[in-house]
Amino acid sequence: MKISLVTATLGRVDEINILLDSLVKQTYKNFELIIVDQNEHYKVQNIVDRYTNILSIKYIRSSTKGLSYNRNVGIKECSGDIIGFPDDDCYYSENLLEEIVYTFKEKKNKITLVEAYDSITKNIFISKTDVVSRKSLFKYAISFNLFVIFDKKKLFDERLGVGTFFSSGEETDYIWQLLDKKDIAIFAKNAKVFHPQNAASNNYQRAYSYGLGFGALFKKEILGRMHYTYFIMYLKYLIRSIGGIVLSSNKKFYWGSLKGRIKGFLLFKL
Repeated sequence: MKISLVTATLGRVDEINILLDSLVKQTYKNFELIIVDQNEHYKVQNIVDRYTNILSIKYIRSSTKGLSYNRNVGIKECSGDIIGFPDDDCYYSENLLEEIVYTFKEKKNKITLVEAYDSITKNIFISKTDVVSRKSLFKYAISFNLFVIFDKKKLFDERLGVGTFFSSGEETDYIWQLLDKKDIAIFAKNAKVFHPQNAASNNYQRAYSYGLGFGALFKKEILGRMHYTYFIMYLKYLIRSIGGIVLSSNKKFYWGSLKGRIKGFLLFKL
């Protein structure tokens, strides 16, 4: 099985070297990397040029900013059976791709996840569990630890994600469109991805922005894909935000989250 890896990059240079070095060391060699470069400079291209003789790399320059848009640019260039989305600041354990292929062949599943470790402290922050249901996927699946059986017809919703008004939810939306209600995801047993762990932010604007994407995501799921039971899950998260407003000392954060989740649901157009 061939693996396609899509990385949309903006604002990082040195980290690209670390990612590429980890790919050179992979024990499984049947893969390609598609890099979509949104930078105005050519520093990333200069780095990529040093690896073109030892890795299968497609380098694409993009003048349009936006994570989902540029991932779609990369997806359209993929030729693999499996697709993954390494961030430009992550790197893989040497056996990761081998473990991914083994898991897909052994389990016949649609989605495989990988345990995630902080690249600075080496502490684990996404731990494997036996199986992950469709409803709980957004707790475990982030782009950099996610691998799926490639379907070239499935793209990211370019209205969601970093660089858009609805600035989150794109990864879960991408996964949910691939899975039936009873489908599950499985963790690879012995693979690791390393990525900086995002520090928890109590910022009102961040909570509001992420809430917008959350609300849009659940509107797509409930009214777009007609999975009406997800409305109960959506309500539970609204209640959690209300609880934070009442009980937490950081009421502003939870107010931003609540406002974003409601507004995102109301404003997103199907």
